[in-house]
Amino acid sequence: MVKRADKYRWEIGTLPPPIDPHSLVKHKIVRGYLERYIQVLMSNYNMEKLTLSIVDGFAGGGEYSSEDGSQFHEGSPLIVLTTIAAKEAELNVGRSKPRKVDAKYYFVEKIKSNFNYLDQLLRARFPSSRFGSDIELLNGAFQDKANGIIADIQRRAGGERAIFLLDQYAYDQVTGPMLKSIFSRVKGAEVILTFAVDSLISFLADNEASRAKLAQMGMDAHIDWVALEALRSAPPATWRAAIQRNLAKGLIEASGAKNFTIFYITPMGNTSWTYWFIHLSNSAKARDVMMELHWQSANHFSHYLEPDIFTLGYQANLDRNATMQDALELGESHQFDALAASRCKTGLTERLVPAIYGGKPTQFSQLLDSMGSLTPATADMIRDAIDPAIRCGDILVRSTDGVKRTKGHSVKVGDILERSPQMSLISLPGMGYSQL
Repeated sequence: MVKRADKYRWEIGTLPPPIDPHSLVKHKIVRGYLERYIQVLMSNYNMEKLTLSIVDGFAGGGEYSSEDGSQFHEGSPLIVLTTIAAKEAELNVGRSKPRKVDAKYYFVEKIKSNFNYLDQLLRARFPSSRFGSDIELLNGAFQDKANGIIADIQRRAGGERAIFLLDQYAYDQVTGPMLKSIFSRVKGAEVILTFAVDSLISFLADNEASRAKLAQMGMDAHIDWVALEALRSAPPATWRAAIQRNLAKGLIEASGAKNFTIFYITPMGNTSWTYWFIHLSNSAKARDVMMELHWQSANHFSHYLEPDIFTLGYQANLDRNATMQDALELGESHQFDALAASRCKTGLTERLVPAIYGGKPTQFSQLLDSMGSLTPATADMIRDAIDPAIRCGDILVRSTDGVKRTKGHSVKVGDILERSPQMSLISLPGMGYSQL
């Protein structure tokens, strides 16, 4: 994971750089996601092998020290190697016929001293026969190595499942076109990306330099420059929230990914600048697993969008007074805590139930696909939100073989949701489900 050159530098024979608390949080999420990823994909007990590629595009030196130098912490290369090995061992407990996670690892590091440190670290830990086989060490920029890595993944027998860990320090090393290439060429790709959004926002203005930078990143067409400049006179939080919506919309649309989570980490220390921690995929289930991990790390993540269903991109017709404060809840930080969960459920109930009641019958999986990424809720939280309407009989839910569901948590992904021929009194105007 390439970092700022004056802070994250590895040299053989010296103590590795100290790790920041926010990096420990990222590492915890990566480790947890890899564990859940393998668990979900190999939930079929008879599945004997999972073919998987892990690409760490900004690998760094592979380990960190604690603040006082008394301990060592695994960096992302060691995390993925040890986590997958441990999960494979767990899969084989009590089995006579082994199950295999056939993983190949690509560790890319640009800075030579960092690369040398990583090379020495891994060779001291793992057999030499693995290097050039399932472990590839690549000295260079990820941008220059990406095409070769993707081509190698495509040649692997057994599928194109791949997780790209792209922990760039800034915001312009991983562009929209690069993400588009990953998702268009690797069918089972997922990307975990860091993006220094506050650093980019401080640079943006309606001038040639800004437009050139956003064009290079493949996001210029998604920015409403005139409207955003008008917001310069609004409260700072309002302007920043508006540009965040534009940038998020641009990045996601440029990537071509269908599902995403995009939330904030605020580092400790002498800077209050936050950055996005983004997960991109084409799987609603993958998105849901990552969202569950966000809620489990409630004190470390936040977002600045609506607490229930949000909109990406700036829409001038929602903002006649160029403030957006009344039309959209901008600028307010929402933590992943109990209060946020309550607001999320209440808002979802009030917005989802009328949408389902007023629309055509729809599969629950279609509901998750259509709006799952536009809410901080997990699939289970969405089930909770529609539970009162199901119990009251205002929303009817049936399985594909006709079994009627009577509560939200019994809803399966293939079930059909539709309006009841008759609404209960509680569904009349002024009688919201949030009052239950």
